Amino acid sequence: MQEITLGQGFGQLTFGMSRDEVKKLMGEPSEIEMIDGDEESGAMEAWHYDEEELSLSFEEDGEWKLLSITTASPDVMFEGIDLIGLSQGEVMEQMEVFNLGEFEMEDLSDDGSAKEMVATNNDFSLNLFFENDLLAEIQWGPFFDDEEGEVIWPEEE
Repeated sequence: MQEITLGQGFGQLTFGMSRDEVKKLMGEPSEIEMIDGDEESGAMEAWHYDEEELSLSFEEDGEWKLLSITTASPDVMFEGIDLIGLSQGEVMEQMEVFNLGEFEMEDLSDDGSAKEMVATNNDFSLNLFFENDLLAEIQWGPFFDDEEGEVIWPEEE
């Protein structure tokens, strides 16, 4: 079981690692998805590791450093609890227990049959994605200094 560490990373994966460092640790991804940038941000790469149910994102503007991790694995722990598959109510109760403050809820549903919601907490760079009221994915990144307008990279060990 791997433990999510807010602002830091996941197991040996640490925010700020280069693509080469990640590749040495994780091996070749199952798929690399290139996402073109726009006026506000540069290009982005999403590396998908299907067997681990893990996606890693790198941004051109961030010098191609590891900037976010997304997981759908039920084997991932958050503060010692497996949250994937729990109901939205149960997950949000746990967020209160962890004293993570307020979350903004946004409905991502389209005209399809699945109800999709995201709970976002910018203070902790945390997004919780729900499908049909069950937690499907957890996404987190390094902390961000709003006053300075920059990423707070974890300390290197």
